[in-house]
Amino acid sequence: MERKQQVPKATKKLTEPTLILGRTALRFLWGDEQAGLVSDWIYGSSRHIHLMAFSLSVGQKFVNSADFKTYYNAAETYYCLKGEFTFHCPETGEVQVLHKGDTLYIPPKTWHFGHNFGSEECRVLESLSPPLPESVDEFAAAQPPLASVALIQREAIGKVVGENTGPALRTTLIRSGEYFWHLHGKDNPIRVGLAVATELLTTGFIEFHPGQKSDVLSHPGDKVIYVTDGILNIRIWNSEDWWELGPEDTCFIPANCQHSLFNCGDARVKLLFSVAPNYM
Repeated sequence: MERKQQVPKATKKLTEPTLILGRTALRFLWGDEQAGLVSDWIYGSSRHIHLMAFSLSVGQKFVNSADFKTYYNAAETYYCLKGEFTFHCPETGEVQVLHKGDTLYIPPKTWHFGHNFGSEECRVLESLSPPLPESVDEFAAAQPPLASVALIQREAIGKVVGENTGPALRTTLIRSGEYFWHLHGKDNPIRVGLAVATELLTTGFIEFHPGQKSDVLSHPGDKVIYVTDGILNIRIWNSEDWWELGPEDTCFIPANCQHSLFNCGDARVKLLFSVAPNYM
């Protein structure tokens, strides 16, 4: 069966504040027999940002085929939700290993393969901007196939002592907690950790202790939120929306939409957010 879809055409381009519960997220099977068949969850997509998760079972991989090429003119972040994920750039031989809680920044025009060499399923949350067809589907389809696959960065041999002395890398691995920190809000300050903040895409993390809330938030870019722990409530101002998100639930908040975050429970709340194109 011929399959030439990179992103499901059923994905609705969101423009209004939208709650997407994990149990109702669109499921999508990416790839073909040559590239690998990968299970995806689509959590929200607009003209500026796309949030999804994918899963690889033990020993599973994704590579490329004539119809499925993982080479986009878009910025991406990978966040490891579960297990261990191995990123491989087949053009350069670059390899990065993500454990639960780690983030990988992948700049535009970077080939990427993925492997699960771990002992359990790995699941990765992916933010991508811009997700327009000319940046993803059409761009990937126009690329010639790889002439060869590099398995090692040969220029590193004879020079490497540990992981920090090899050749320059296109991607950047951010370990859990190694963020650029800042505070937001005067009356109800929250601590925000940014793993990535580029002109195309910002990905960060927030934790709320029980009873904590934020001041009013808004961004000039579109925002997606994914809850990893606890129960998060969100108020959308100038509407009657009062949402409750648990683990694996997400929401989309359009640019310049005012909203506030609340932890009304007795356990800590942890969330990931991505904003595109502009965070501030």
